Amino acid sequence: MSLLELDGVSFRYDCGEPFILEDLNLQIKPGECHCISGPTGSGKSTLLKLIMGVLSRPFDGEMIRTGDLTLGLVMQDPNVQFIRQSVGAEVAFALENLCVPLELMRAKVISALRKVGLFVRLDMPIEQLSLGQKYRVMIAAQLVFEPEILLLDEPWAQLDNSGVEELILVLSQLKRDGVAVLLVDHNPRAFSELVDAFYHMKDGSLVAGCLPPVTVEHLVGAPVLLDTCVVQAEPFEFSFIDQAPLFKSVEPLAIYSGEIIALIGDNGTGKSSFLKTLAGIQADIGKLPLTVLGKQPKLGIFGAEMGLLLQAPNRQLFEETVLGELQFSLKRFGLPLHRAEQLLDELELSHLAEHSPHKLSYGQQHMVALASLVCLRPKVLLLDDPFAGLDAEYLNRVWSLLVNLSHRGSAILLTSHRQMVNLPVTRYWQVEAGFLRCEYDPSVTQTLQFG
Repeated sequence: MSLLELDGVSFRYDCGEPFILEDLNLQIKPGECHCISGPTGSGKSTLLKLIMGVLSRPFDGEMIRTGDLTLGLVMQDPNVQFIRQSVGAEVAFALENLCVPLELMRAKVISALRKVGLFVRLDMPIEQLSLGQKYRVMIAAQLVFEPEILLLDEPWAQLDNSGVEELILVLSQLKRDGVAVLLVDHNPRAFSELVDAFYHMKDGSLVAGCLPPVTVEHLVGAPVLLDTCVVQAEPFEFSFIDQAPLFKSVEPLAIYSGEIIALIGDNGTGKSSFLKTLAGIQADIGKLPLTVLGKQPKLGIFGAEMGLLLQAPNRQLFEETVLGELQFSLKRFGLPLHRAEQLLDELELSHLAEHSPHKLSYGQQHMVALASLVCLRPKVLLLDDPFAGLDAEYLNRVWSLLVNLSHRGSAILLTSHRQMVNLPVTRYWQVEAGFLRCEYDPSVTQTLQFG
């Protein structure tokens, strides 16, 4: 017996636009795990929202649900789902609506959080969590009301390796309990031990099979002359005021023009907060012995010389069109407006120029937000998990863009949960066991040259 069946389903947002989903068929039974991959913007997230029933526009075809089907959904950006301010209250929200007795609620909340490997205080403010930790909270908030189908949007991109391992254990147990799982991801092979059926989205329909692994074209970084230091720091402890250190740096740090440095670490280690501190926008961090472009970081002092890409790109998009988004800062700083159209053409995004950035997919929003910063050709570019939501094609475009920018002399510091093998990264900074250490990759250190 199927829990959910889609029969010839087609969907589009506007009557004048082509169908995003077209004649789509899918059958989900208890205890099954289905995984869908596909290009950025192909409609994977739209499909999950359609199944969840959160899209207001009607669809063609038939969606058959068995009985009073209960579904849980974790979206790519969990920030848009949060209702309460603390971890415990968020996970308990569904239980409150189901009128679960208060004396039973606490145990259920703690159990759900432990299932996803999250060990934090119930009164922990959600705003103090990393994006990966927020993703785990939202999974727990779905598990607590025991859904019959759990929908997950891009879990691999939001979770570190240990988080993915914990998620697989949780989902394996859910499958044994008869819960069905439907996840979409650009890295489907990460869940190969769990998945019963792979599909990829092609022309709005589901095609059985798994897409090949994501590969990045061979790119070579230019030799970096270590003569222009743009970021400099003495040893420091990084912590929020009156809290234990997130990590310690026991050696001086420096970033030079033309470098691409990858800051690697698990969820919750402080990577995002550190980037915001370098940009001068992170609150509740004590003064640190560091300078960026020769200045103490402070909001508004860097102008076009500094760019910061946040993990949630929709927080940086506010214009009515994609072209307007790229032109906004160019106008603000009196830079040539033709850079916007030139960059859209280079990224093969010209067809989106007059689209609203707020209606794009998560990955496309990431590209637009990044492009609006690259247009400025900043001296320092800070990128927080810039590859989330990107397929292989978009991933190659981003790397090509970053390498070209570094050739112009921009220094780039980007964060990731994982090492980036065979990519033109100059150096790695690793946050592990409470320490920030500089690590050198023998394959790329020959590009470093002292001026």
